[in-house]
Amino acid sequence: MVISQPHSHGPPPRRRQWRRARAGLLAPLGLLCALLLAPSRVEADWLGTLVGTASKWVASAPQSAGSGLRTTRALDAAAAHIKRLPPKPEATLLAAESTQEGHWRFVNRAGETITAGTPEEMKRVVSLLVPDAKAEARLTLYLTEDSVFTRRATLKDLPRGSELNLCAGDESYRLVRRSEVSSDRLFAEIRSNLVVELTDAKDFAEAAWQLARPLDKASIRVLALEAGSATRLASSPRIDPVSKKALIDSIDPPSLAAALGAVRGQTVLVAGRVQGELLYFKAASGPERSLLIRDLFGAAEQADVNLIMLHASSTPRQPGGRNWLWQKVEVKGLEEALQRARVADFYNALATPTSRYLVTAKPLSAQRTLLQVSPIADLPRVVASRPLSDILGDAAASLTGRVIMAGVEANIRSAEQQRDVDWRLLPGVPATLQLGYLALMLLGLLGAPLARAWWEQVWPREDPAEYAGRSGYWAARLVRDSLFVLLFLPLTAACSGPLNLGRQIRDALLAPIRAWRWLRGGWRRSPHGAAAGSGDADIGAAGTLGAPLRPEGAAEAASLGHYRPSR
Repeated sequence: MVISQPHSHGPPPRRRQWRRARAGLLAPLGLLCALLLAPSRVEADWLGTLVGTASKWVASAPQSAGSGLRTTRALDAAAAHIKRLPPKPEATLLAAESTQEGHWRFVNRAGETITAGTPEEMKRVVSLLVPDAKAEARLTLYLTEDSVFTRRATLKDLPRGSELNLCAGDESYRLVRRSEVSSDRLFAEIRSNLVVELTDAKDFAEAAWQLARPLDKASIRVLALEAGSATRLASSPRIDPVSKKALIDSIDPPSLAAALGAVRGQTVLVAGRVQGELLYFKAASGPERSLLIRDLFGAAEQADVNLIMLHASSTPRQPGGRNWLWQKVEVKGLEEALQRARVADFYNALATPTSRYLVTAKPLSAQRTLLQVSPIADLPRVVASRPLSDILGDAAASLTGRVIMAGVEANIRSAEQQRDVDWRLLPGVPATLQLGYLALMLLGLLGAPLARAWWEQVWPREDPAEYAGRSGYWAARLVRDSLFVLLFLPLTAACSGPLNLGRQIRDALLAPIRAWRWLRGGWRRSPHGAAAGSGDADIGAAGTLGAPLRPEGAAEAASLGHYRPSR
């Protein structure tokens, strides 16, 4: 007698365990995708922030040097920088960094390291690291940023008379010191006439980045404020057919703020004399007039324009006009400055050759920076030979109408915003959205088979019989497939990608088990193993020879693909 076994109508226990495990796996995967794909601020340069954070971590991470001493990545970068410099027989080059203990660590071109903690050890640094150095050679040190900004008090321990340089990124800048009663002020010499004060590492990084940018000459527009001129600006500059250079655009002064919207993303130069909050200018005829600087800067921010105001040291005549001698008015050095390669070279060409100018960068917001270039006294002047014509021209600038720059005040994009603009593939769309969309597209490709099944439930496939011609059918299919790839695929990527990837991982892990079961089932179906296989299956299923399989065993055997219930 065969006793029927009680059974439940639910899935087998093995399947229920797999479903629980899959549910437990999907929960952390969903949380991880939500964290990775969480929207950040549109205006933030997330890639630049990520790279900057990683660079700071790498710079502070210790690393073992060849001599057994521990150095930092910043010191290693400074040592690599002096290796790239051309040999200087008149100078002894060393990379240096101040430690937290107040000692100094030095590295030579060969990568050999030594630490000096006392004045006596400091005197032996050159003889130990560069034994073949000439006695008259000047010691030139390349310092890390932390040594200058964080541990500046230790600079007094360095050998007297040594030339100090600051290593920042791939560049190095000579340090200029101005002594005061209370403390010393340090400046980084960006160019022969341009210096940046080293007070804050973040402000210095902003100023140095702005000055090191390539000069985009094609996007620079020089304006002349002339009453009765055009009230609008063309989107692109007018080109002189003979010289192939951009011409000066005349604009009616009251219309300047509204006209900036037509030159979005470009750089606009205006000249005038700045007094307080007003920009004074003098047209070809008539008295001096003024504009509110606050209104111009607000319009520049709204139009996303880099507005540069050149401060005139004399009568603020407008470039391109004519003076009383019927000579063309020009900004001294502007023609040469527009031919330079970098922004620092542009300002350096506009500056007076024998004067020093201080460059400061003040953040106005996350998207804008106020860059100021103003004369600074009490710094060593640059010795430059000037022709007599330039000296006489500067002296007679008020008579001839020649505009000489006395400073610069510019409302420009911040480094963070400019990096975001540089990363954009489509103009006007923030790089954060574009790169996030591309990331969703790549993730959606992993779940494309699953997403396509969902899409067919939302928009079923077209039936050719429903269209009068093949062109209408293919047009409808093109629209459907385009919406799937461009819209539905990235929208469902956070769900379809992890789910489909989990299924593929599960199938890869279970593939050997399925192959073994398939081989085992094939052996049982062979002529040599049919009887034994069937007997074993009957005994294993019911415990009685010839008894039918239990429902659980039948369902499991059917899932393996080699059991068919008898009719």
